[in-house]
Amino acid sequence: MKKILIIFLLVSVMGCSPGPENSTTDSSGDDQATNLAPEQTAISPTLTSTPEPTLTTTIALTAIGGGAGRIAFTSERDGYPEIYVINADGSGLVKLANNITPKSDPAWSPDGSKIAFGFSSDDSASLYVMNADGSDPTKLIDTKGFSSYSQLTPDWRSFSISYLTWSPDGSKIAFRYSYYVNCCSGRSTINVINVDGSNLVSVKGFGYDNSTVAWSFDSQKIAFVSESCGGRWDICVMNADGANLINLTNNVVGDWEPRWSPDGKKIVFSSSRNLNYGNYNMYVMNADGTDPINLTPRLRGWGGDPQWSPDGRKIVFVSPDDGDDEIYLMNSDGTDLIYLTNNQAVDSNPIWSPDGSKIAFESDRDGNLEIYVVNADGSGLIRLTNNDANDYSPVWSP
Repeated sequence: MKKILIIFLLVSVMGCSPGPENSTTDSSGDDQATNLAPEQTAISPTLTSTPEPTLTTTIALTAIGGGAGRIAFTSERDGYPEIYVINADGSGLVKLANNITPKSDPAWSPDGSKIAFGFSSDDSASLYVMNADGSDPTKLIDTKGFSSYSQLTPDWRSFSISYLTWSPDGSKIAFRYSYYVNCCSGRSTINVINVDGSNLVSVKGFGYDNSTVAWSFDSQKIAFVSESCGGRWDICVMNADGANLINLTNNVVGDWEPRWSPDGKKIVFSSSRNLNYGNYNMYVMNADGTDPINLTPRLRGWGGDPQWSPDGRKIVFVSPDDGDDEIYLMNSDGTDLIYLTNNQAVDSNPIWSPDGSKIAFESDRDGNLEIYVVNADGSGLIRLTNNDANDYSPVWSP
């Protein structure tokens, strides 16, 4: 959840201070992967229907061997957001330069040949798709093409297109369109568009749709959080063509960040339903909204960012239970809970490698946001980026 607030403020500030209009220079950068060895701690829960974590053992770190694909991320090292790609072992840093600047929120196509990204300025925002090497950027849509654009009052300040997500079949992209007033408050809506820029579909209304967008495994539906399906910050599902918008949770408190399991049978999400607005636990429910189960009843704080492993057996997520945001890993039923990180810093935005062997994330443990990679058992932690600017929003290539 903290990540949502960080992105919201970054986009707002970027909207008020746009970067240069053009950039054509590639850069290999000066980053070098750094082996790290912080304390790693495993947690062994009491095996009951509501598992309670307890600290037990220490994980010894080992060096990562080889790579596991490429990672795209957003960097501010050029003075404004740009998209870079780096190998999972820290080698091969490349800036995806073209004449569209600034760029942010990279999202790989399922076949790895394309990257979608957002462009934002004071008076518009756009959704683009480019080749994976940065060439041939093509605009799919501009915010001026939305019907809400002409209805804005004169005090609007900036726009953004964010939370880009390709459908598994590669035919569509879901995203959030937002505009911000007086730099901070804003309104947004969830949208789906074909990869050729045709057939824009928007959720009914224009409210506070503050959520990442998750596709079902068959590319037929999206899940997100919205007021538009008859509740308040509930998890909604609709068909990719905009039909059959339904409320899965219909809860009086907040439900956030839904993610479909790889087999399409379950949805993991964060919720404060059994506690209060200061505590968000990880829940899992059937894909139709039935049988919600609290997987982390003993963890405290504003947790979130749940992500299924590619095989659906594990879930990684973020929780501030020990006073700052740490990354946790557990089985999909809530058992065998462990820390993947354990330090006095903010670790967030975890994302699995396609083979499930590694997890990339961002952390400010060295003074500013950098990209890190750790093995899925908590070993082999390395820092991929190393510069004085923020690097964030890592995404693995397929």
